[in-house]
Amino acid sequence: MTWNRADVAAGLIFLGIGSVLAAYALATLEIGSAAAMGPGFFPLALCVILVVLGAGILFGARNDEAEPAAPVNWRAVIFVMAAPIAFGMTLRSLGLVPSLVIAMTLAVTASRTIGLLKGAAIVAGMTAFCVAVFYYGLRVPVELVNSGLFS
Repeated sequence: MTWNRADVAAGLIFLGIGSVLAAYALATLEIGSAAAMGPGFFPLALCVILVVLGAGILFGARNDEAEPAAPVNWRAVIFVMAAPIAFGMTLRSLGLVPSLVIAMTLAVTASRTIGLLKGAAIVAGMTAFCVAVFYYGLRVPVELVNSGLFS
């Protein structure tokens, strides 16, 4: 009997995070009931789902024909993690559109298979979509382009 190490690790991480956050929610938030939900009800429900998923992944990790784990694509990890960080750090100072362009460019750079033209189309399309949804649709109070940027 062999174990898929990646699934074991993922299952244990899900179990650990879900258990710790569930304990924190139980200790610090009022849970309430299904009829009168408190502020801790939904976070606790998400933690329970995370624990159940972790247990399912862990129990499914046993594999008689385990394949070796693929090497980690560090380029994708770094660029995908950098995208929301860059967005959060530039939103107030640059505005929505430049921040989205920076974040989407970082995210597209994570892939080795997306060319320059296709990447530019993805960045433009996703930026237009996000502006339509968040700025015009939901009226999120943020400037499209910071007026102080060009002064």
